[in-house]
Amino acid sequence: MTTLPRLDLVHTSPVVSTALRHALSAGPQAVHVTTSVHSWSDFQREWDFAGEVVVLDALLDDHVPLPLKVRALTRLGSQTVVLGPGRDLPAARRSGAEGAVAWIEPTAGLAATAEAIRQIALGSPPPDTRIDPADPPLAHLTDRELQVLALYVTARGHTPAHLGQVLSLRTETIRSHLERGRARYRAAGVLTNNRAALRRALVADGWALEQQVWIDAGRP
Repeated sequence: MTTLPRLDLVHTSPVVSTALRHALSAGPQAVHVTTSVHSWSDFQREWDFAGEVVVLDALLDDHVPLPLKVRALTRLGSQTVVLGPGRDLPAARRSGAEGAVAWIEPTAGLAATAEAIRQIALGSPPPDTRIDPADPPLAHLTDRELQVLALYVTARGHTPAHLGQVLSLRTETIRSHLERGRARYRAAGVLTNNRAALRRALVADGWALEQQVWIDAGRP
């Protein structure tokens, strides 16, 4: 009898989470969801118990960019399965480069999504969940630079002062991270002297999702 790995689920929607848990627990190869939470901050409280496979909502609206979440899970030894639109976009490829093992589009439907997760847990990702290789990023950013820059370019238009409050950092520290991140792009020949240009650079590198993806998903 095949022993399936422990699986955790991090998804904004309680409806989606409940439906997936029920679908995964059905059938001869039932997968038990050990932990199911609806925010990244809630999941961080489970760090010491992170499962071998973590199913992660691509559109968690918080202060940690998706590739950083995947990077953190990879460091913990977990395999990340991303649920969300845009498997052909740079953000998906960057997530793959950071360690994500699969990306499932929402158009797959509940039953197909649950079955794909089951096959991934068994070590056989369906072909339509595989992530294309990523090009090297134009700029190599530290975790903190990536976090600050990605938050700065969101549609909300966060100011350095507000980001300092969100991240518990001084405004001067936020400005320093912004300038160092921009300097890394300048060194690569990419101008990021305004918010729109910086966002285009982050989207191209896969560090941020295009705003239209959030809008199309009804989560601007």
